[in-house]
Amino acid sequence: MAKFKIAVIGLGLIGGSMAYALRGFRKAEIVGCDRNARVREAALKEKAVSVVYEDAAEAVKNADLVIFCTYPESVPALVEHCKNSWKPGAVITEVCGVKTGLAKSICAILPENIDYVGGHPMAGKEVDGFENASPELFWMTGFIITPVARSRAESIHLIYEMAHYIGATRITVASPQEHDAVIAYTSDLMHAAAAGLCLDYHPGMNRAYTAGAFRDCTRIADINPELWTELFLANAEHTAAEIDRLVHSLCRIRQAVAERDEEKLKAIFTTVRNNKKKMQMCEPKADMLEEYLKKRDKYEKS
Repeated sequence: MAKFKIAVIGLGLIGGSMAYALRGFRKAEIVGCDRNARVREAALKEKAVSVVYEDAAEAVKNADLVIFCTYPESVPALVEHCKNSWKPGAVITEVCGVKTGLAKSICAILPENIDYVGGHPMAGKEVDGFENASPELFWMTGFIITPVARSRAESIHLIYEMAHYIGATRITVASPQEHDAVIAYTSDLMHAAAAGLCLDYHPGMNRAYTAGAFRDCTRIADINPELWTELFLANAEHTAAEIDRLVHSLCRIRQAVAERDEEKLKAIFTTVRNNKKKMQMCEPKADMLEEYLKKRDKYEKS
């Protein structure tokens, strides 16, 4: 029986960590691809992959699972570039933070005998690059599986199995559209808020004034400008709506402060505290994958 083969395309922070974390998964051979020669050399030296390629079309040959870990805009072009190299029955996924437009572009290119299931590991660092990759990056994190109409049940199960293997403990399933709507709040808005806090700042500030609150709120402001510009614009409608919601909330707080309205401010902070507790209790259902597949099967049969 042929050995299961995984190709990781793009060996930055996420791709490198994915290659490390997948060691031993289905006893697979893990190969990598990256345009940067120094990254390719490091990935081999650190044994993140067994073989590394510069050309994605070479990397995906005979691969059963292909994971694209590059910027969203580059994925469709890479899929197109690999069109003559796919193994029949292969499953491809990607780890991008935006799904709707990307999923449509990928599905328009892929042949019928190649399956696609989107995936989004909810993990990262404020630094990037293969040198910061770690097999523990995905431990105790969330993972969102975003199937499309053509995704086979066994392919969705494969991505679920992969997510569980790399250490994700909060796994859920959503359509690409649902993913983009929620992620605009939990990720895009958080980066916008951190960026807003650092876009301008008090001239008297120095590190003696900082503590945990400052570090927590501004950690992700050490942002990748190219990637996050791409993500914000690809999810512009949802992100703009969430920024509007935040601005409205800040205006309510500002008004209460400006008017020195103690009761209004206490009421706002009570709501904030209660909402935070509610959000912390919103765990994904344990049987969400089977529930999703049953609903989809029922819809297709009807």
